Amino acid sequence: MQNPPRPIDSTLHGVTDYTAGALLTTAFPRLVGLQGTRSGRQIRLAGAIHAGYSTITDYPLGIVKVLPYKAHLAIDAVGALALAAAPFVTGQFKRGRRHWAPHVALCLFELSSLALTDPTGKGDFHADVDAVRRANMEDPHRKIHDGPRAVRPAAAANGGRSGAQVS
Repeated sequence: MQNPPRPIDSTLHGVTDYTAGALLTTAFPRLVGLQGTRSGRQIRLAGAIHAGYSTITDYPLGIVKVLPYKAHLAIDAVGALALAAAPFVTGQFKRGRRHWAPHVALCLFELSSLALTDPTGKGDFHADVDAVRRANMEDPHRKIHDGPRAVRPAAAANGGRSGAQVS
């Protein structure tokens, strides 16, 4: 059985780390109605810790690069599980679903992200990455104005007949 593709490389993982860290420490608790609560502080703390160890990770977006990438991924997994457990350990779950559901949802997001992350840091795209890079280097103005039409008129697509053609 072939392993599923793991398209997230270390750079994209770093972008996700910093984006998630910033969102969790700023807007997320307010968006889910937890601003000013203990549950909201738990989420903010998790975001700050996540962004903090991201800065010392040995990957393209790391600043100090002392924490090995695979150790970072292990901390991600443990941190996700700890965040999901926090409202149950502290008793916040007794205050209602909104005090534990965001924690569990964030845990599931993190674990899903880890399942799609290539631990080698290279990314397993199962595609012609060099062709994508070459296409991205092309002049977009030329592609838009000098290239073929992206959409053909219906009459031309159907050989002059009206109506949709089913393949």
